[in-house]
Amino acid sequence: MKGFVFHGPGQASWEDVPDPAVKEPTDAIVRVGMVSICGTDLHILKGDVPEVPPGTVLGHEAVGEIVDVGSDVRTVRPGDRVLV
Repeated sequence: MKGFVFHGPGQASWEDVPDPAVKEPTDAIVRVGMVSICGTDLHILKGDVPEVPPGTVLGHEAVGEIVDVGSDVRTVRPGDRVLV
């Protein structure tokens, strides 16, 4: 899958990143249909948030479909459309 990867202030690129997997019982995996960056991402890109390490995938504003959930997830299930 593609991810928008931060490499340092003013440096980011679309790259192939590993597919996600359920690791915790509270995890949900979403197949993203559309994504956007938000104001926080813009501050990260500018260098205003120094604690964000290079290699971080940005873009947490998304719409998509649930494809997998952990055992403790009760409010959504595979096939549900969600706003992240």
